[in-house]
Amino acid sequence: MEHSISTAQPIPTGAIVKHVEFTRPFHWLGLGWDDLKQNPLPSIFHGLILAALGWLIFVICSTQIELLALSVSGFLLVGPIFGAGFYALSKMRTNRQKASFDTSLDAAIKNIGSLARLGGVLAIIAIVWAIASDVMFRQEFGGQLPEIEISFYRTIFEWQNPGFVATYLATGAILAVLAFLISAVSAPMIFDRGGSTRAAIATSMKAVAMNPLAMALWAALIVVLTIFGFATLMAGMIIVLPLIGHATWHAYKDLVE
Repeated sequence: MEHSISTAQPIPTGAIVKHVEFTRPFHWLGLGWDDLKQNPLPSIFHGLILAALGWLIFVICSTQIELLALSVSGFLLVGPIFGAGFYALSKMRTNRQKASFDTSLDAAIKNIGSLARLGGVLAIIAIVWAIASDVMFRQEFGGQLPEIEISFYRTIFEWQNPGFVATYLATGAILAVLAFLISAVSAPMIFDRGGSTRAAIATSMKAVAMNPLAMALWAALIVVLTIFGFATLMAGMIIVLPLIGHATWHAYKDLVE
């Protein structure tokens, strides 16, 4: 008999955050991989849907470099919201409930309202990055953006203006760190407990502040895996997204008491 899962009690404002070892993110990935192996079909199906959506956005936005930046950053920033299906599968496995794509999708849909508020916050960061990217590239090319191949060639390969590249990367890094602070554990926490988006974000920031080295390693692992996914033209995302989604659930359970 299949069981559905629902949100638990609301998030307490003073949620207890635990300190973990620096190497703990590798343990989260290991647990995420176990979840993926135990429920391969629903996990991969969720990953396939999200990878197809990302590929479609990537294709549509790949004609202009500022749109490409929007698609990549938007996919990364709003990604935690789309992890609800993976959180559901991991939670059902932890609770020894029979997991399936239908039950995980049902749980994700039930929690989409509370997650949408967090998604709105992350979407604002993505929009700010898209606007900043557009402004910086237009200034670099005198107000008229050339074809994307020329843009990449002139800014990356020719290295005509290292100041522009440094400013561009620094701006993106600042916004990425902000997004990570906000979403490190807040999305699975809201999925698991419901409650206040503000309290979940505060808990996420506290978790990062209390575990700076471990969370820096976790962020680096996410970046490396995501780069691999994009490098394979989104094909690798079919596995990468479930792995990160499941591991994020275990990171939350490990960090928040």
